[in-house]
Amino acid sequence: MEEYGLEESYLNKSSALHRRHYGQYFTPDYIAHMMKQWVLHNLEGRRLLDPAVGMGKLVKDIPTTYDIDAYDEDLEILEANRHFFSSHSSIQLYEHDFLVDGWDKTYDGIICNPPYIPFRNEDEKEIYLNLFRQNMGVSLSTYTNLYGLFILKALHQLEEHGRAAFIVPSDFLNARYGTKIKEYLLDDSGLEMIINTDIQMGWFKGAATTSSLLLFDKSNRSDTIEFIRTQSNEELQQAAAYMLSDRKKPLGIIRRQQDLAPADKWRLHFYQEDQKRFRNVQPLNHFAAAKQGIKTGSNQYFCFNNSKMRQWNIGKQHFLPCISKSAQLKNPFFTYIDYKQLVQEDEQMLLLNADDEQLDHALVQYLEDGKAHRVDQRHLIRSRKPWYRYPVVDAASILVSVFNRKQIQFVRNKTNVRHLDQLIGIHFYEEYEQDADLFMAYFLSDRAQELMANPHKEYGKDLKKLEPDDLNSSLVLDVHALSEDQKQEIRSLYGRIEYLTTHDGDQRELEHHYRLLNELFHDWIQPFEEEEL
Repeated sequence: MEEYGLEESYLNKSSALHRRHYGQYFTPDYIAHMMKQWVLHNLEGRRLLDPAVGMGKLVKDIPTTYDIDAYDEDLEILEANRHFFSSHSSIQLYEHDFLVDGWDKTYDGIICNPPYIPFRNEDEKEIYLNLFRQNMGVSLSTYTNLYGLFILKALHQLEEHGRAAFIVPSDFLNARYGTKIKEYLLDDSGLEMIINTDIQMGWFKGAATTSSLLLFDKSNRSDTIEFIRTQSNEELQQAAAYMLSDRKKPLGIIRRQQDLAPADKWRLHFYQEDQKRFRNVQPLNHFAAAKQGIKTGSNQYFCFNNSKMRQWNIGKQHFLPCISKSAQLKNPFFTYIDYKQLVQEDEQMLLLNADDEQLDHALVQYLEDGKAHRVDQRHLIRSRKPWYRYPVVDAASILVSVFNRKQIQFVRNKTNVRHLDQLIGIHFYEEYEQDADLFMAYFLSDRAQELMANPHKEYGKDLKKLEPDDLNSSLVLDVHALSEDQKQEIRSLYGRIEYLTTHDGDQRELEHHYRLLNELFHDWIQPFEEEEL
């Protein structure tokens, strides 16, 4: 209770701006306990390091037989926790920046919840990146979050027999800037397991991200890494017991290090390889290509509604019908009636498409206004010639929302209306265009949500981001495995669902047909192990 009160007191006294500046998200007690258990388990030696000690949770209750070096540069949090540090003689506190100080020191055990912030400014970025080039020979991306630097420097200081535990956001496992970090983790060979949490568990108060426990044991030097996914506190407790056991029966997914590529998205490894486990499925790219929507560089400038078009007196011939945001898609079927309704509601459904040969006076004025407001100097725009022309993607048969919460949003596009980059388009190869409704029927099923949810990058509060490459590798219905009778059965159910949806049909009948569709795909797309029983 005393520790809880101290944390609450600091949260009340310190500003949110101050905590964001230092990237402070405090470790939950049960996670701190797991990390201490791991580091001290069969540890050889007694020199410990906490590179970002904060409230001292990770070193609290560690026996005084261990010598602990603790770093933190935030004097405000150290003052709030002054009594703790003054009463623990085994802790040597350094009021310094860990990333700058003590590169030559080594430790038997390291326990760390590093700050979760990007570089604060250009000068800081250059100083840190130079330090890592000089001391480790590592050239890191300028997009690297500081927690990645903490991981690398701490591991650089870990003895050959040492053990370490980090609690960090899991985004580096999928992000491009994480490639160098993962490359180092593979070269270091000490990473035993990664325990990941789904966002719903909320390990960190106020942090909109999923989290991972990285557990290292250099004395073991395993050639595998185990990926453990937890979705509840019960599963986390199971993982806590497992990590200290003999681990003869794996709890998670074992991957050989030689099979792991630093540039790949490692979050996929928390899930079974569904392609090998389920029958009647194939990756989407066997049948279609998922492509990002049109990237204008400034949707606010290039998108119009009727009011804006009349205001500038620009003719309709200069526009393409376009879905400008995913919120304009209200149900799984988008028709011309839907498009006309949105136009009447003055939604932005028109995309400026300036043809050099038809630049009339009104359009020239609008383009000059864009230059006056420096639209032509924006990131994606300034390299284009002319700046107001962008690649136009054809209308897609099926649209997928880039950002989703509970479920991936699929929409059958029954129009020739194009879409912007809030949506991904599924463009079927010519020989599969006639099967678009079969695939859409699959996308409406629970089985599709189950098999296609894994690649998402998670941002927090259930918000997930999907990219075209994720979709292309996702598992979809293998239409080659279906008989003509099965295809007809799907089309019949799907056609009724489409009719009831677009004509405001009876809700109970609609739900009934969804249940039948789900049962159909559940029966056809079965795990191999269930099939073999």
